Amino acid sequence: MSLFSLCHAIELWPFSQAFAVDIFWIPAVETTHLVSLALLVGSITTFDARLLGLGMRHVSVSRLGKRLLPWTWAAFSLNLATGALLFTKTAESLYCFNSAFRIKMLLILLAGVNMAVFHITVYRSVSKWDNSHPTPLQAKLAGSFSILLWLCVVIAARWIPFV
Repeated sequence: MSLFSLCHAIELWPFSQAFAVDIFWIPAVETTHLVSLALLVGSITTFDARLLGLGMRHVSVSRLGKRLLPWTWAAFSLNLATGALLFTKTAESLYCFNSAFRIKMLLILLAGVNMAVFHITVYRSVSKWDNSHPTPLQAKLAGSFSILLWLCVVIAARWIPFV
């Protein structure tokens, strides 16, 4: 099955058809998508700013991570669910062949890889540098890259309707 066929089939699902014309659920889902994106990017940026030494220096990195991580995952899950709903209504006509959408998905994947590499490598030794200044260069690089990636995700998302 080709990408075109798959996107065409998704857009023709009875659920997708019903969702695409519903005057209540579309704005509700879009609003939820934007609010969860703000919570997601806000929680990630707060943690990354701590890594960079730009705020919350009085809170240890591990403690801040424990506080923010549940919110980050909840926001990501909600954003993924609402994004999937929005995708179904115009899968073929807006998203499947949209370069901004593809860039957005690639950037989210790269942000996930960045997070995984950070947690597998430098964060494993957080007890050695948790409260110290300065934060290790690798952690600062991961935080900087994360902020840049999520900023680009937001920009790519805004381009989707115009490409």
